[in-house]
Amino acid sequence: MNAAFRLAEREGVAGLSMRRLGQELDVDATVLYRLFRDKDELLLAVAERTIRMILDETGEGPQDESWQDTLRRIAEGTWLIQTRYPAITALTFARTTGGPAEQLLVERILTAFARSGLAPGPAVLHYRTYVDTTLGLCAHAAALGSLAPEVREKDETTWTRVYARLPQAAHPVTRTLIDELSSVTPKAIYDNAVEAVLAAAERAAAG
Repeated sequence: MNAAFRLAEREGVAGLSMRRLGQELDVDATVLYRLFRDKDELLLAVAERTIRMILDETGEGPQDESWQDTLRRIAEGTWLIQTRYPAITALTFARTTGGPAEQLLVERILTAFARSGLAPGPAVLHYRTYVDTTLGLCAHAAALGSLAPEVREKDETTWTRVYARLPQAAHPVTRTLIDELSSVTPKAIYDNAVEAVLAAAERAAAG
């Protein structure tokens, strides 16, 4: 697993293959097929390791922690780990491993939403919204982080290079808000999205 992480982070999405992993470990790829049936099973194992890292990062939390703070803590740990390994995140963010680490994380998140007072249906809906929102935004940040430096700089400066120079008469609101548009960070967007999901759950639980 450590070699798979190193390989993916060094060579990106295309680098994580059974052949390249065999070369990284200086073993024949056939040896790896005794451990993993195919590349997809390898990817799921990598995803499971990432989830274990999130669990280790977040811990169980204090017993008197509110359900909202539990979900904030898990979201913070998810961001920290998923953005630390952008290539891994890009490869695995949409996958469901079914493994023991994922099972434990699912239980913790579902328990938090159940504590909110939501009925079963809304609890599951908000659970899925929370998970898909956090992983989706982590993947977005990971995709940007995986770009070549010059491409990433070009993308990040579009607001100041292009939007800041739009005609005031045709784009008055964009020009007025250009400082805010150019300064907002992916982490601020992530935190805001998490808070929006929690607020929606609170409203739904209140009836």
